[in-house]
Amino acid sequence: MSKDFYIAFLTGWFVLIVFWSTIIIFVYIRKPPNAKLTKKVFFLSYGIFLLILFIIIFLNYTDSFF
Repeated sequence: MSKDFYIAFLTGWFVLIVFWSTIIIFVYIRKPPNAKLTKKVFFLSYGIFLLILFIIIFLNYTDSFF
């Protein structure tokens, strides 16, 4: 059961990053005047996504989730 939860969580995270990337790329290409999307925010948002992804992958190698 925990393996199914892990795979579902990982799949959901990948779907989320695909949609997030679509939105970020769309805003970056369009460059609306009030957008506060800088390179710092761009890399920070992907850094947070990658950090949480590494935490999820690390949880796979533990004995149990808690």
